[in-house]
Amino acid sequence: MNSIFRIRMIAGLLVTTPLIADASAWDFSGDFRVHAYSENWRDSRAGFSNDSASSGARFRLRLRREISDNCRFQTRFATTAADQGNDWGFHVRGHRDSGTAVNPGTATLDEFFIQCKSEDGDSEWKFGRIQSNLDLPHMATRSFDRSQVSAINIGWTDAVSYRRNFANGWYGEALAQYNSRDGNGQAFRGPIAFDDSDSRIGFFGVLGSDAGFGPVFMRALSLTVYPDALAPAGTVSPERDDYVLAAIKLGAGWDLDDSGRRLVAVGELAHAFNTPLKSTLRLPGEGDADAWGWQIGADLVNLFPRHSLGLNYGQSDGGMLISNDFRQNSELAELRWQFRYSDAFRFELRARWQRDLKRLADAPFLQRDRDIRLRATYKF
Repeated sequence: MNSIFRIRMIAGLLVTTPLIADASAWDFSGDFRVHAYSENWRDSRAGFSNDSASSGARFRLRLRREISDNCRFQTRFATTAADQGNDWGFHVRGHRDSGTAVNPGTATLDEFFIQCKSEDGDSEWKFGRIQSNLDLPHMATRSFDRSQVSAINIGWTDAVSYRRNFANGWYGEALAQYNSRDGNGQAFRGPIAFDDSDSRIGFFGVLGSDAGFGPVFMRALSLTVYPDALAPAGTVSPERDDYVLAAIKLGAGWDLDDSGRRLVAVGELAHAFNTPLKSTLRLPGEGDADAWGWQIGADLVNLFPRHSLGLNYGQSDGGMLISNDFRQNSELAELRWQFRYSDAFRFELRARWQRDLKRLADAPFLQRDRDIRLRATYKF
């Protein structure tokens, strides 16, 4: 109870302090998401089957204030909870509880930064805790390299970033991010480790365009570099190597009629230049793990008024270690339906199927997972 009380006090201070200072100077926004129903079925690698059901919620409140003609300060309070197993507490630290999630019950600041633009608006700097997503622009919003969070989780990037806008809608962005010894606010999967002092600073860059080029409305080439963060023989070994991953992302759309119906198609191809040994990942064979990931997706927007339908399929080799959406050595298929009650309020139903690509060397079966989830999101 004391932990819950502390969370409420901190949340209250975050909201009331700027109100006392000058309420009119602050912009407020946020969102509230509820997983009303979620059920998962698993056929394990050992041959056993089980199922589980859960529910949960996430609340985020953003505060933004202009501090000069070209600079602003922005922060966001975020908290998540589940129907059981909550570890109540407020933390502001450099890493999540695991490589892919914070514990349910956690509250933190997932944004806390200053942003400044040049007089002509072509250059932009950010310093602090930011969001740095580069998802494919469709309902599934998946990525092999830069997807901060999914479902009701919380993530962040502690970084200095610089963006430059070029002619014809192109832009370039580069950031240097801090990695603590225990991890960061991004997704990473073993054997990624940040115990080497040279892994403290990671890098991410993207060259892209959101300007239309025929039906294509999104083009991006991205590069992630985590120096000395890959443990090819496992984290118990002192050997470390750079983990470097590049990805190409595309999005295109076609209007089907005058009523708002639209077809959106997306795709991504990713490659890791260094990967762990197959033996480290318990994969069959010798040498390095395979290094590719790819996905395709399509949405029928406004298939019926305010109703959209989406499909996504992808495969992720053993060397894909930083995706928030695809675990390594897996294939994933998803069907998603969305009903937009209003611009602020929407419902989504997701059905997903996932399976190991290759049977692990010590496992008699491939692992198979199926899940279904109903959620509602309200933005304000």
